[in-house]
Amino acid sequence: MAKDIFDSSLKGVYHNIDVSQPTEETVDYKQVATLGVEALVAAIVGILGFFWTPFIIASILGLVLGILAQRKIMRAPEEITGGAMTMVAIVLSAVLAVTSSCWRAYAFYVSAPPGYQVLPFDNMALTKDGEVPDEIKALDGHKVYIEGFMYPTKQHAGIENFTLVRTLGHCQFCSPGTNPADMIAVQMERGQSVKYKANKSVSVGGILTVDPDWRKRQGSIPYSIKASVFR
Repeated sequence: MAKDIFDSSLKGVYHNIDVSQPTEETVDYKQVATLGVEALVAAIVGILGFFWTPFIIASILGLVLGILAQRKIMRAPEEITGGAMTMVAIVLSAVLAVTSSCWRAYAFYVSAPPGYQVLPFDNMALTKDGEVPDEIKALDGHKVYIEGFMYPTKQHAGIENFTLVRTLGHCQFCSPGTNPADMIAVQMERGQSVKYKANKSVSVGGILTVDPDWRKRQGSIPYSIKASVFR
């Protein structure tokens, strides 16, 4: 009898025991808007627009990418994040695009010497027929002031003639297929010479000459300047 009581006490009773099961925590993951990141990078690069005019394009690109990113975030806010970053990129790009453009225009137009007409490269583009625009022909023999880049030469000092090109890309990747209207042959006034400025825009002022027969000579360009101002 005593043995039976002892055995039954050892068996125990295991009723109403809650067995805890391991639970998995769910983490909501949102993808960062890639276009927003690219917009911010472009906006930061756009700061260089205060120094080199072509970099203003980076600010404009940042603005476009930022708007596209913001639209994408608004369509799927539960899946994509980065709204604050994108707004910073949009505002920064817009501010830089406006301010850098105004600054470059101010620096260029204000620095033009008295008596010289400011002439952007964009105005010198050839017509669809490959002809020099009439408004540029009318400037033949007049003093103009234009900004561009020096095409690399073998000399670094004492340069009396060089080619002024439209963008920095022409200096690095110039080829026979380059638009002839994107180049100007510059001849400094007698007794004047300049130093080569690499990767930096320069401004040239002088008398513009438009060659009406430039297409008859292979490899020639339509514009040349007898320069007396170099900055």
